[in-house]
Amino acid sequence: MALTVTLEFSEEELDYFRSLMHRVRDRNRQRAPREIAAAAVAEVERLRSSARSPFIRRRIDRVAHLVAMLDDPEWQLPELERGRVLDGLAYVADVEDLVPDNVPVLGLVDDAIMLELLLRELQHELDAYEEFDQYRRDEAVRRDKPGVHRPVSCEDWLASRREALHARIRERRDRDLARDGDAYRLITRF
Repeated sequence: MALTVTLEFSEEELDYFRSLMHRVRDRNRQRAPREIAAAAVAEVERLRSSARSPFIRRRIDRVAHLVAMLDDPEWQLPELERGRVLDGLAYVADVEDLVPDNVPVLGLVDDAIMLELLLRELQHELDAYEEFDQYRRDEAVRRDKPGVHRPVSCEDWLASRREALHARIRERRDRDLARDGDAYRLITRF
């Protein structure tokens, strides 16, 4: 029988976790983006091999999408969003935990909290990239069918979709900032 536990954090408690993100980001300022991404990939794989919780596994899979979007030559993530993703991955790449992962049951609780904060922070980037990736796969299948006229190149239709999704990331983030004001700003500036 599974047991479901719901945790509720106050803004003050969330601010503590956000401050951890600030410290990690600051520690990693001098690291090269490729080094941060490689360390994040290694940590994602390590967490995948040790995480038994479906909750954590789902979040780890989404973090893997953050890494993928950085290296995807067709996605061409703009610099502002690229920096935000790298800042988030810097936390994932940092292996200093509040609770050591080898502590039975509780070892990944801090990771789960931080991953959830990170994924909420980068929700718009993730949603847009996942939509772009699905669009790319669907279009490739559709265009590879015999008899389909191809007046527009693959790069043309990907560029059009990519630009629309990049604009949507900024629009949604600006909307959230206008709606939630300072509370949202605390999250987005971790």
